[in-house]
Amino acid sequence: MTDVSAAAAALISARHENRVMDELPGGMPQNMNGAYAIQDGIVAAMDDAIAGWKVAFTNVPGQQKMGVDGPGAGPIFASYVMESPGKMTMPDPGLRISECEFAFRLNDDLPAKESAYTDDDIRAVIGSVHPAIEIVNRRLSSAIPMSGLTVILDHGGNGGFAYGPGTKDWAGVDYANHALKQIINGEEKAVGSGSNVMDGNPIASITWLANHLKPRGQSLKAGNWVSSGSAAEMLPVPDGGTVTGDFGSLGTVEVSFS
Repeated sequence: MTDVSAAAAALISARHENRVMDELPGGMPQNMNGAYAIQDGIVAAMDDAIAGWKVAFTNVPGQQKMGVDGPGAGPIFASYVMESPGKMTMPDPGLRISECEFAFRLNDDLPAKESAYTDDDIRAVIGSVHPAIEIVNRRLSSAIPMSGLTVILDHGGNGGFAYGPGTKDWAGVDYANHALKQIINGEEKAVGSGSNVMDGNPIASITWLANHLKPRGQSLKAGNWVSSGSAAEMLPVPDGGTVTGDFGSLGTVEVSFS
């Protein structure tokens, strides 16, 4: 049986010390319920406020790659949030992957509701959409194969979140057809669009998240960020690299690494 407290404490310590582990103290969970139990333990013990949430595995290829059958969630802690241009240091050795995402900021708390949340409920509390780069990393070394389960237990894989300018007319964006470019060290490496996120509807990511959080005793609050899922190919970033997300009319976002 997994020692949830030991696993959560070890992952928090590894983040504070900027290191990776070849094994997880407390043992690996056997299923997603166990992985989320560790994530909840981290949220409870982490000396950092939740600034928002990320949604992962928002398309079928990503789900198949990670061995899951639906989306996943993870917290974005306040100390990991950067306004563009952002700068950060990553563990060495360690995973360093960039994802360009449509991120939404909420204007109001999402009211409590007994029935399931709908897209309309979510639209009522969105304040703006932003170009964003999520940095995926892990505190588990390559000795432990990456999977949906290991991503979820390890803070949902979030290692950083950078955001660009806000657009208040978020409802006027055709997300499914809104193209973006992912640029590394000045060279275009990937293109994408909102069609890669929940079948072209990133709002559905937030709806899924709101319903997922309810039984965990969590909810979406005014000022929270929601990073809706990767809209382009996930790309590794070299040491000293700079990642730019060019979202066209929505603006750009940039992160540099050391």
